[in-house]
Amino acid sequence: MHRFQPLPTNPEFSILRSSSFHEYRVENWHLARDGSGSIIRGASPWSWRYSLLPLIVSVLWPKAGPLIRVLISFVTILFLWTRCTQVIHESVIVLPAHGIQLETHRGFPPLTFFVSRRFVPHTMLRDVVINEGIKKWDIRYYLVALKEGTTSRIKLELCYPNILPHFPILLQVYRDLREFLVSSAKPS
Repeated sequence: MHRFQPLPTNPEFSILRSSSFHEYRVENWHLARDGSGSIIRGASPWSWRYSLLPLIVSVLWPKAGPLIRVLISFVTILFLWTRCTQVIHESVIVLPAHGIQLETHRGFPPLTFFVSRRFVPHTMLRDVVINEGIKKWDIRYYLVALKEGTTSRIKLELCYPNILPHFPILLQVYRDLREFLVSSAKPS
């Protein structure tokens, strides 16, 4: 197994190559585009400020009435839920004999608590395209796998739906996925 980062301008993107699969992983952080080299995080690890939450709850709990205790519990659970369901990284895994798998890993960095997976068999995978969409005042590129549905309709499976990486990353993944589609279309 060999992991490398093919794009020096996008170190959040890495490729893991093995004899049985290729994983194209995009982590939820990127370098600032102003040239400073600072890291902009999409998922934040535990901060010293989060340690104040148990202190505040322990001070307020004995003095609070039943309604305030319910409110404190609700706010605490909501806070912990939002911290533990951050997107850590997303991957496109190419399994040459089978198809592609799209994964989203959620958790509290560096721990993964939830993983959602969508599998597209190579018999149902029709094409892969890079398209552009408008998000607020920004034009964003996204990678889509065109999947044949149960009826004769085509379904769209969005790759990296939460992170929406920049175009050079999508172009690298697109080229490799096209190579996979061409090689799987050849008769054996």
